[in-house]
Amino acid sequence: MDILEFILLGILVGALTGITGSSGVVAVVPALSIINRYDVATAIGTSLFIDIVTSSIVFIVYLKNKNVNTSIMLPFAIGSIIGSQAGVRIAVSIPSFILKDVFGSFLLLMGVYSVLRRKKNVTSKNSILGGKCKFLLAFSISIIISLATGLMGASGGIMYLIAMLFIFKEDVRVAVGTATALMIISASSGATGYFFYGRIDLIAGIVIGVTSLISGYFFAKLGNKIKRETVNKVLIVMFFTIGIIQIAY
Repeated sequence: MDILEFILLGILVGALTGITGSSGVVAVVPALSIINRYDVATAIGTSLFIDIVTSSIVFIVYLKNKNVNTSIMLPFAIGSIIGSQAGVRIAVSIPSFILKDVFGSFLLLMGVYSVLRRKKNVTSKNSILGGKCKFLLAFSISIIISLATGLMGASGGIMYLIAMLFIFKEDVRVAVGTATALMIISASSGATGYFFYGRIDLIAGIVIGVTSLISGYFFAKLGNKIKRETVNKVLIVMFFTIGIIQIAY
């Protein structure tokens, strides 16, 4: 990839994160591993580095619009640091073709689940979980999510978003904002691990990251205004499209 392609990819990453709260991994890993022939571990490490930059500005926008549930972030944060480091250690020892298929299959499953949820017309109301139960559940879920994060480089954005929507029943905008906040913590932990293994392309990460930072700011403002149903449709299309591409190639 040349610099122009990195810039275009950065715009796409900012759009995905700003509107859906998902990690840029759904664009970065396929683009780097399929088009530019990076090994998947390096593509994942670079994606996590980019997520740190992109998620920061998106989080600020959602926080200013009061679309972040800060009360639930602590248990998720603790679990994400522990799990992501374990995931990195596993990922660097797994063949790229296995990581590629696992990641693609995961996205397809999330697409199916999102369609089923939409048909059932589930509303996002407050969770019935109590304080202690919510803390323990959030911590446990975060361990699992961040373990997968270290393996697939998603920095947890998609998975945290799913947890916020389907388990804790948050409004879709609050779910996006909170998932983005947790992405920063998870991505920072995971990227640190990949950096020590030499699996981050800093040039690609900086160019894509800075571009996505600018793009993410404007798309996050848009994401706070568009209809919930539109956000849900974007998520479904994204899951299926990238999942199929990742497995096919």
